[in-house]
Amino acid sequence: MNKSLLVGYYGMQNTGDDALMNATVWGARRFLGTDELSVTSPKTIKLYSGDNFSSTLAGTQRFSGQNRLKSYLRALDSSRIIFGGGSVLHNARDINLKRDLMRLSRGRSHLALGVGIGPFTDTRAEQSCKRFLNACEFVGVRDAVSYDIAQSIAPHANVVFTFDLAPQLLNIEGFEIVPVKRKGIAVCLCPKERLSGNLQAEHLRLKNIANALDSQYRLTQEPIVFVGFNGHPELGDHQVHKEVSSLLSSDTVFSFVEYDSNPLRVMQRMATFKLAICMRLHAAVFSYLARTPFISLNYHSKCEQWNKQVVLPERYSFDSTDFDPKILANEVYRGIVDGFDPCELSVNQAINLSMENWRYCYENTKHPHDFSCYSTL
Repeated sequence: MNKSLLVGYYGMQNTGDDALMNATVWGARRFLGTDELSVTSPKTIKLYSGDNFSSTLAGTQRFSGQNRLKSYLRALDSSRIIFGGGSVLHNARDINLKRDLMRLSRGRSHLALGVGIGPFTDTRAEQSCKRFLNACEFVGVRDAVSYDIAQSIAPHANVVFTFDLAPQLLNIEGFEIVPVKRKGIAVCLCPKERLSGNLQAEHLRLKNIANALDSQYRLTQEPIVFVGFNGHPELGDHQVHKEVSSLLSSDTVFSFVEYDSNPLRVMQRMATFKLAICMRLHAAVFSYLARTPFISLNYHSKCEQWNKQVVLPERYSFDSTDFDPKILANEVYRGIVDGFDPCELSVNQAINLSMENWRYCYENTKHPHDFSCYSTL
């Protein structure tokens, strides 16, 4: 029996990872002939497609290493390990766990799809990543920097420059974004400095964001909607959104939309706005897929790489730690009044590029005709 174990940061209240999980499950069902699929998650998961997955990890571990042991037992009963999306290859401890799972699996056809590589925490992480890449049957990396790193440390591994997995959500049967009248500006932030303990830097950034939001509201009268892409009670987005809202003028109209575990519903919601201002990578990705103009507040190289891939006009890309609130507000105003310039890469092109993550799998199955609807392939 073809049993696949899907490994990722799943069931952890993160919309980006929810999207990657849904896309990988869809692809595994359609392209790999998987008889049985399980997902590493501390909670039961129900997908739009009708798939249901029981929890495989403990929400609260009863002893140190319990979830590692649970993952090992799942791997022993699996014939393939699939690492579906995300920035998963930068820390030696995490990479070595992934290598352990591959070694314990009964099969050898392990896949890493739409993943990001680096920056590494240390030389141990780099060496672990080299061994990981060489152990996989196929690796699809989502950005050019990741591909360059892979070529440098593991030139003989089967690594291909592909794309993020999220565009595949638009292929899920029965899902279609419904056009609606657009209103308001979505704001999707993350607590970058808070996670590193630099609260002073975070407060300065949030004050600049609040100043920009106040300025654009006076010019456009478009209400602000803070949209949460991470629902963790302490490390999620609500606290940082709440702090920004406390810094806004009393005249600025705002509201909150909290984390939603259904990424398809989130994508439909992003299609209701005139603009999205995004720190979260997948807030920008969802906006793009929903054909909503977005301004990127880059806090990590992965954000910059995404902007380059879709060819976002440079004036819509800002360094989250160093930007002029007046310039940001002026770009918002000019776009709301005159229209925003689109990304050069079309959504259809992005879907086709994303499907490259499954091309190798199809070329090694008896059903290559299933790929015929993807024109670039």
